[in-house]
Amino acid sequence: MPRPSGRALAVATYHRVMSHAYVASLLAVVVMAAAARLVLPMLPVRQHVIRLSGLDVLAVVAGAVLLVLHCGAMFFRASVASWPGGPAVIRVVDPMGRASITWYAVGAALIVLGLRRQLLLLVAVIAVSLAAVGITMYDGGPLRTHLDTIAVTVVLLAASVAAFTDPPWRIRSVGPVRSPR
Repeated sequence: MPRPSGRALAVATYHRVMSHAYVASLLAVVVMAAAARLVLPMLPVRQHVIRLSGLDVLAVVAGAVLLVLHCGAMFFRASVASWPGGPAVIRVVDPMGRASITWYAVGAALIVLGLRRQLLLLVAVIAVSLAAVGITMYDGGPLRTHLDTIAVTVVLLAASVAAFTDPPWRIRSVGPVRSPR
């Protein structure tokens, strides 16, 4: 049997490295950050918390959905193909051309836009982290580096949202809460 090369080898490598356990661990990080928010009385950090507006939440959620669809279209094609509109997403993202880059950049920009009122250092770290994910995706480097960068970004984003944001519907708070600028 001939050995796969080029695109077929890359696809096989993606599916071997991007396992369901990896995705489950990323989801576990998000769940743990949300649980910590509910259980730990010191969260959110009141002296630095910013209440998100409804539009901020919409931007962050829309950006996250775009990035999840982007990753799904590359790593879990069969699952994404079964969703309404999934084949179209795969056709846009899979070739990793300009449309794929634009899809990723818009998703990342929406997340940064939604968090723009947070601490400047926090927004900068998240922006740099999202940029690193994009760079490692398109630079032709090792896939493991890209996946590690995704993991760091998910941890940073989940921890930041848990520690420094309040939802727009939160009416009563303990301590100072700054409204969006």
